[in-house]
Amino acid sequence: MKKLHLFILSALFSLTATAQSIGDAFYIYRNDGQFNAFFREEIDSITYSCYDIDSTYCYDDYVTQLVYTEDSIYKIPLAAIDSVGFVQPETILQPNVKQMHQGGLMDYLQAVDGMSLLFTATIPQMLQPKVGDVLLSTDFDNPLLSDGFVGKVQTVQMAGDVLRVDCDSIYDLFEIFEQLISIEKIEEENAAVKRRVGGEWISSRNPLSFSLGYSHSIPKGEVSLSGSVDGTYIATVTYNITRKEQYISLRVDHDWQYGAHLNFKSSSSFGTLKGPVASLPAIRFPAVAPVFKFQISGVPFVKGEGNMELDFSMNSPVHSYRAQAVYRNGHFSGWNHSKNAPEGEPLSMDAMFSLNGSLQAGYMVDLWLGLDVSIKGFAKDFLKLGTGLDFYIGPKLTGDFSMKLGTENPANYYTIYKDSKLGLSLLTVDYEFFGEASLVGHKFPKAMFCNGTIQTPLYHEWYILPEFSDLSVTKGNGEATVSTTPTRDILFPLGVGMGLYDEEGSLLSTKYETKDYKRENEGFDIQQTFSSLENGKEYTARPFVKILGGEIPALPTETFKLEGETTCPDSNHPHMIDLGLPSGTKWACCNVGAHTPEEYGGYYAWGETQTKSYYDWNTYSYWHDSDGDNYPDRNELTNIGSDIAGTSYDAATANWGAPWRMPSLAQVQELLNNCSSRWTQQNGVNGRLFTGTNGGTIFLPAAGYRWYDELDYEGSEGNYWSSSLYESYPNLAYYLYFYSGGASWINYYRYYGFTVRPVRKN
Repeated sequence: MKKLHLFILSALFSLTATAQSIGDAFYIYRNDGQFNAFFREEIDSITYSCYDIDSTYCYDDYVTQLVYTEDSIYKIPLAAIDSVGFVQPETILQPNVKQMHQGGLMDYLQAVDGMSLLFTATIPQMLQPKVGDVLLSTDFDNPLLSDGFVGKVQTVQMAGDVLRVDCDSIYDLFEIFEQLISIEKIEEENAAVKRRVGGEWISSRNPLSFSLGYSHSIPKGEVSLSGSVDGTYIATVTYNITRKEQYISLRVDHDWQYGAHLNFKSSSSFGTLKGPVASLPAIRFPAVAPVFKFQISGVPFVKGEGNMELDFSMNSPVHSYRAQAVYRNGHFSGWNHSKNAPEGEPLSMDAMFSLNGSLQAGYMVDLWLGLDVSIKGFAKDFLKLGTGLDFYIGPKLTGDFSMKLGTENPANYYTIYKDSKLGLSLLTVDYEFFGEASLVGHKFPKAMFCNGTIQTPLYHEWYILPEFSDLSVTKGNGEATVSTTPTRDILFPLGVGMGLYDEEGSLLSTKYETKDYKRENEGFDIQQTFSSLENGKEYTARPFVKILGGEIPALPTETFKLEGETTCPDSNHPHMIDLGLPSGTKWACCNVGAHTPEEYGGYYAWGETQTKSYYDWNTYSYWHDSDGDNYPDRNELTNIGSDIAGTSYDAATANWGAPWRMPSLAQVQELLNNCSSRWTQQNGVNGRLFTGTNGGTIFLPAAGYRWYDELDYEGSEGNYWSSSLYESYPNLAYYLYFYSGGASWINYYRYYGFTVRPVRKN
């Protein structure tokens, strides 16, 4: 593979002296169903990498070819590259293909009726088409066939002074080509469609512009919309059509800038209003046989409901996107994404509005790729098959401010009204990428590839009621401190606090913060302590909101008991020790395989549930050295999961039973963050004592670790597996490490024999 890479580099460097004879394109032939082709001028550099195409694993040798263009990086597996070429292969037509623009056939063409061609009766016998011929025209300057023509002759008959040739559309490219391997740019200049093939192309972008002008009277209202959608595009098409493969890729790089002024007043729902459709001339390709069609259209739209009044003006920065559709052996696929952040001036706007309902206005831009098939005796559009990419562009307002306090049970207010809000998106871009088909005028349901919203930083919303994070409960001696964080910006300041209920659901107490809540980014937290609580009783806490002089219980809720053991009550180990951790996690008082807190217990490789006498990769259950290099490559490790807690690979669950399990990395981090620890001895054994905020304690002995057949660092360090894999380098897993100087979490090789301290929540 290195030799192939060096050949590519040396060949590219030599192109500068031989570009005229070799050509302006560079072709990469692959064995994985893909195909790559580039114009020389768009390649910045070519190199190679030892990382895979996901950039997650580094091999000992080069595995990926990297092609850098001015705005992208193409990562191609070296194993997938069959060969490369710098000369455009000859385009080979099928023997029965007749090129109408050559040999004088076009001189006798009199009229075109769909897929029927009418020639004058004076056409020489030698030029007359025959049944089974494929007629092909790329004479786009001819007004009779301005979009080109390709069709298969079905009947030929003389009717008076006219020779009528009826054709069917071609829907199998292999009926036209034996071979077509090429890359071309598709462009439009001065309203005349230009097609360039095989490196003869112009790199300037093509301008697009749609003007907005729309007004409409509606019941109890009026709407008017004006403005513009301006942009540019470059379309690049890559072909690899051979006896084995039919592959076409269409890539469109497009920039858009929007401006609009909307004036609107309505007191009732008016649904969706659309203006006139504007379409650019259709572009047909390949240039040598125009079977596929690419077209851009647009239409203004306004939709809304409710009572509203709006006067709104906006101008956006430039947004850049890239869309790609691929046709391979009868199947379409595609994607669309934003290429970069908006450039230029920020969006500017002026607005005055009142709203109870919703209003969206703007422009829908449609990019369509597909083929039309016509058959004699049927409708002109017998079959349509293609993909479309629709952008719905414009501002959107939403509002809902109906609240009727006193008519509902106060316990239901939060659920009913918590999502009442006003939302303003100064620039909303929704997209739909789909496939569609129709047969003899009957449309089939669209097949959606993907859809969504391209978010911009130009959206904000305000709610009537805040939302609250999950409650955290810290329990102590006869008391509990309940914490939560309100989120979402709200329309007007509100009092927020916490309420506590007993087992029967009776409200015991509410406590409020001293200041009101308004905005999410102010670092506002709620923390209230409830005292005089009884052990063994169940309590439920929930946030509260003060609004218009009344109290509204909010969500979520958290139920808890004061019943945790903070030390071992007897010698019947293991025990579940409460350290007052926010998540409610309880840690065991001793290790798996131990009978007292000071015993070391068993040593386990990560994911194994039994101890053994020798610890290395060769004895590890989940590695198989398939290439014989005695090194655990990523694909040689059995995937047992990124978190094995509670599974059959969990040494705690396997030996003690559920709900005991190995601690996750998050639970190890919680232990370190919420407990103090000190190096000490317990019954003559070195280790570290962890003390929680509630006074609970656990002792972890410094058991060292097992490596090969040795026990190392006994009495000087502790190594306790977590259940979490180090996913970036799956040879490793996370564990709790400590020594006399401190404690932390790190990661190490999975085959090492470490001790296990279980956890549970109930």
